[in-house]
Amino acid sequence: MSDIFREVEEDLRRERYEALWDTYGAYVIGSAVALIVAVGAVSWWNASTKTAAEDAARAFVAADQLAEEGNTEEAAAAFATLAEEGNGGYEAVAGIRAAGLMAEAGDVDGAVARLDAIAAGGGDDTLRSLAALRAAMLLADTASIDDLNIRLAPLAEEGEPFRFSALELLGFAALKAGDEDAAANNFQMLADAAGAPPLMRERARDMLRGLQVDGPVARQLPATPAGEANEAGEADDTGAAEAPGTEENASGGEAQ
Repeated sequence: MSDIFREVEEDLRRERYEALWDTYGAYVIGSAVALIVAVGAVSWWNASTKTAAEDAARAFVAADQLAEEGNTEEAAAAFATLAEEGNGGYEAVAGIRAAGLMAEAGDVDGAVARLDAIAAGGGDDTLRSLAALRAAMLLADTASIDDLNIRLAPLAEEGEPFRFSALELLGFAALKAGDEDAAANNFQMLADAAGAPPLMRERARDMLRGLQVDGPVARQLPATPAGEANEAGEADDTGAAEAPGTEENASGGEAQ
């Protein structure tokens, strides 16, 4: 009889995890898009001021326009070409944009492979971290908790540009895997982080309140300072306000 009660309890807990993910998961995964656009805009501005990069700047804007018009395949191809042949610092940004469009078209494996290559390559450290975060976001619903931990743990370290998005995604990953202690620990670190975007901290608090149904969180939840901006205008992104010129800074993003 005790086995039946245990199974019922596990089913109810799983349903609660899924409900929490359905409520907040979109904020995490969706944050990458605005972040990438923001990074692309900054790169475009910097590169377009240099004569040698003017062609790449125009090609990037043209590819972005194709994406805006819904020509996903053409845009992905244009970004991929720019990633392979571009100059002026556009290679990584274009590659990340191409991967996003590939995923949108259903080629998640190809998108992750492209992002992993960018993350493992040379170039700007922030863009490499962004590529690694985006790959983890694409795998959030399918990868094992161990794989996600391997991908996200380095991004969640102090000083990393997308630390807050990585912590949030680690929390959701642990929650989906049924590890309440790990989930609470990640959400608590996020809730305690004074530098995290306000909406991201508030989501972490909401998650901690939900987890407290089964047990109290050891530390006191910090109050949100009055007058803090929200996460979208807060840093102006769909994800987080972490690194200058990145989505998390303008966003929301670890994203996401």
